[in-house]
Amino acid sequence: MNAKVSRRPADGILRATVELAANLRPKGATVLIPMKVDYGVRTLVFLALRTTSRYVPASEIARSQHIPEPYLLRVCSELQKAGLIESRRGPSGGHKLARPADEITVADVVTSLDHSLAPTDCVEEPDECRLSGACSQREMWQDVEKMLVDHLTNVQVSDLAKKQSSLVTALNPLVTAAPVAN
Repeated sequence: MNAKVSRRPADGILRATVELAANLRPKGATVLIPMKVDYGVRTLVFLALRTTSRYVPASEIARSQHIPEPYLLRVCSELQKAGLIESRRGPSGGHKLARPADEITVADVVTSLDHSLAPTDCVEEPDECRLSGACSQREMWQDVEKMLVDHLTNVQVSDLAKKQSSLVTALNPLVTAAPVAN
């Protein structure tokens, strides 16, 4: 990915286990995912699980997904600019998917939030690295980022929504999970 990255402390970082090719990482390796990307994916999955096309208030999304509302509003603004969600102000306002969940990939979310999934800063900004010209690891980390982005290109928000619905049902069979809207 060629997006310029701003690694501000306010963006936060989520530690997430990512399944990469077994030959490139030891079992249980951890990759850093920007919190903004995590919040964006959570928001889109939540909206995909809605069975109506009504706008969902930001306060409802924030409360149910445990996302600070001011931060959610910034994430939603970027998702809207990227055409992933529609937003409306006012008493009946809120957010909803701009297109079907099966047409939105996790890679779209990463791109829309202007983040990279580069595991090291030198992949994004080689000129900032003192060893960049003579570093044996840089190419390997570029390959890891490419594998991750390639994988996320094949993961649709609808896939995650279906899995979320199944997990909720499995944890509490008395609760009927909402059918996934596409």
